[in-house]
Amino acid sequence: MPVISHRPRRFRAILFDLDHVLLAREAAWRYAVEEAVISVTGRRIDARPLSAEYHLRPWRHALSVLVTDPAEAARCEALCTEMFRRSAMKKLLVHEGMGMALDAVRAERVEVGAVSREPHTVALRQVQSTGLDRFLAVLAATPEGEPWDVAARADQCLAFLEIEPARAAYVGADRYDLAEAERLGLAAVAAGWAGGEAAAGHRVLGRPAELAALAAEAKS
Repeated sequence: MPVISHRPRRFRAILFDLDHVLLAREAAWRYAVEEAVISVTGRRIDARPLSAEYHLRPWRHALSVLVTDPAEAARCEALCTEMFRRSAMKKLLVHEGMGMALDAVRAERVEVGAVSREPHTVALRQVQSTGLDRFLAVLAATPEGEPWDVAARADQCLAFLEIEPARAAYVGADRYDLAEAERLGLAAVAAGWAGGEAAAGHRVLGRPAELAALAAEAKS
């Protein structure tokens, strides 16, 4: 009688960059910038021409184009941060097809985690308001006042899940973050739908629907 062997899954967990890969933040970013600028300067501006290039960068980068006075720019930056965490949250969206894609990942019995640059209270409100919380087994946010450290946040997720880095993948949009995740031992995957560009050796997924195939992969 033939023996049927089942190859082990390569990945037991897939970790995502919440801010760039799961959430579509452009509308919320534009709202925060436009409202901050009119509140501080009295000028109504249209931030749409800047959103594609600047919405994933620090607020001060876009504000340096829009506000010439340094003091006003600093006030705008503080307001952008506050508004993005509060009133702009109603503008947050999830990338198209992401819900079905995460369902498919979980159907493969692969754990889903997310890391964020935001403090825990903000990141938690974001996943709850967009419905992403029902997919996540773990959320690792950045402690208030600490710099963004993708390796530390990914390590925190893996420790909670009790999964070694070699059995996990990290899906991100920032090339530096992908390199850091790879140094930690995770497979680095660039999210093309979020503008992610792969460095040498990094895989690129063009659409969220391709996550199902990633989750189903077995060791070669």
